[in-house]
Amino acid sequence: MLNDQQVQAYLERLGYDGSPRANRETLDSLIYLNQSTIPFETVTLHRGGTLPSLDVDDIYQKIVVERFGGYCFELNKLFEALLQSIGFDVRPVLCRAVRGRDSLMPINHRGMIVNLEEGPASADVGFGGPMPSGTLLLAHATEQNINGETYISHRHDDAWWHVDRVTQSTKDLYDDHLPERRQTELALCTAKVEELDFDSLNQVFSAPGTLFRDHEIVNLRTEGGYYGLKDGVLTKRVNGTKEIVELANPEDVDQVLADVFGMVNIKDWPKAE
Repeated sequence: MLNDQQVQAYLERLGYDGSPRANRETLDSLIYLNQSTIPFETVTLHRGGTLPSLDVDDIYQKIVVERFGGYCFELNKLFEALLQSIGFDVRPVLCRAVRGRDSLMPINHRGMIVNLEEGPASADVGFGGPMPSGTLLLAHATEQNINGETYISHRHDDAWWHVDRVTQSTKDLYDDHLPERRQTELALCTAKVEELDFDSLNQVFSAPGTLFRDHEIVNLRTEGGYYGLKDGVLTKRVNGTKEIVELANPEDVDQVLADVFGMVNIKDWPKAE
């Protein structure tokens, strides 16, 4: 858990105004603010070339104090610590990032389940893609409108739930070149897990030869869409329009990281030798 000073600093980092209570309204607000303020990013992993620390104090220092982002094993762990410190009943879960694929993906993502008065729910700020910008109740086959996007959670078997998204064609924030469809974005396992499970996954997915280690990926939600960056190519999705900008040099990339994604200290991040 976080101490009172850390909780306050984290809430200030998010721009949260008020006294948070352990209810769905607070959770909705915190999820949206986190996705809109703290980027999913692998720049620090790619440039540093070292295993990311999953110690809560280290993640807090990186994300809240130094104002970087992180990937799911960092972002969702720190967010979970925040929720616990506020008084939420929350625990981590193992997930598979599916993104509409037909083939079975390995377990590769840290999610969380929050037990609310309304029932158990998924809360995710570390997917770096099209996950709900608010609370998603684990209510079988029930359509849920979350900030203009439609999601459906459905029980796959005794242990697994699937999170489906119904795209809205031109309103789709991620794949607007594809026709309207429903696809599974995430598979979530409700079984109890331990922190050492995520320590092992963190080692695997931060190793050379993996997507997160070998590429600079950044994603941040905005009010009208999102900003995404991959290996020097910036995508701006705002109110149904998409603009792609190829950045000319590393200095331009660093400027975008600072100005667009809030990573103002990126030039000071230690680089691998």
